[in-house]
Amino acid sequence: MTNLTKLPAFGDLLNSGIQTIKFFSGRSSISQNLFFREFDRIAGITPEHKALTYLSSYDIRNEYTEGTPCYDLLMDLVILCLVALGIIKDNIFSLQPNIGKDFANLLNFDESISAKNLHRIDPLGRIFFWLAQDNFATYMHINLPQNAYLADLRLFDERSYREIKKVNEAAYSKKGDPLINYLIEEATRRTSLFMNNYQDVLVGDSSGHVQVTSAMIIAQLEHLTPLQFEWFCLKLVERSLENEGPETNLNSFHTGKTNDGGIDGMIKQEFPNGEIHTYYIQAKLYSQGNNISNRELRNFVGSYPPHKEFHHGIFITTTTFTKPATDYRDTLTDHNLILIDQIALIELMMEHEVGVKQVDSNPKLVMDNDFFQKIKRL
Repeated sequence: MTNLTKLPAFGDLLNSGIQTIKFFSGRSSISQNLFFREFDRIAGITPEHKALTYLSSYDIRNEYTEGTPCYDLLMDLVILCLVALGIIKDNIFSLQPNIGKDFANLLNFDESISAKNLHRIDPLGRIFFWLAQDNFATYMHINLPQNAYLADLRLFDERSYREIKKVNEAAYSKKGDPLINYLIEEATRRTSLFMNNYQDVLVGDSSGHVQVTSAMIIAQLEHLTPLQFEWFCLKLVERSLENEGPETNLNSFHTGKTNDGGIDGMIKQEFPNGEIHTYYIQAKLYSQGNNISNRELRNFVGSYPPHKEFHHGIFITTTTFTKPATDYRDTLTDHNLILIDQIALIELMMEHEVGVKQVDSNPKLVMDNDFFQKIKRL
């Protein structure tokens, strides 16, 4: 099967999805037909583009030779990214724009998305986690070979992102689209890092290192003082922003004091185009069961400016958030608020190697005791 016409670059398709949501931002919901009609206009989709096909796993199993439109799966990927970015609430029967949350950050954004500027609309890498989740869901429905088992990591790696890889080659040639390549590679790297370290057992190696577990991480954090934990969270967010936007300049400030109830740390991020984003951090080192209430979120939100495009609040805790607290976050219209609970905190530490470090090329992470000793000397 030969496809002579390539679809627009995926970075252009994803940007077209953002511009389509912005075009319909005054609506409470957007029908699928209306969304795709406007999307096709903005993206310049032609009948020839929609005629490009690939042989999906379903086609092969059922001996269909006509194939499946590449456009269909690529649009599924666009929608997944829009949901991950937080600008679509729901996409079951109709699409519901999420105007009151992260939408304001994208009002002035209109450019082809690439690996270099993705962090501007997704500074914490949420797309990679959503893509990994979608990949897990697809993998769970595969027909395993006889005598195989579900947690076979070799089999998992072999079959990961199978359909996306097929579409990528069919729509963009063997080299594939640069942004899709990056999304697959980065999501795979983060998934591999997590799967190799987030274990219930301790694994020793010849050097005497012990592979890190979530329980070990929380135990280490609980040995910090509240002020030390504030400094730790500041460094964690700083490393995350640095890795997601290496071309930006960062300046961080630890501003907190014990029981201050306000801002514990600030990070100013300057982009090459002159844009300056400010991140306001609140860090709570709480024991299990002492969850964050909506009252604490209200106090925090009241301590930083409401400009959602350039000011971002980040609330980090070693426990979790109550439902009234997350409901409050979802109803905010003027402030941008990011919540990081215990699980997200551990994932960020592993992903950006803050408080943990890699000791060989497997990869395998161990506790970075020197790092925590430096914190405790502050």
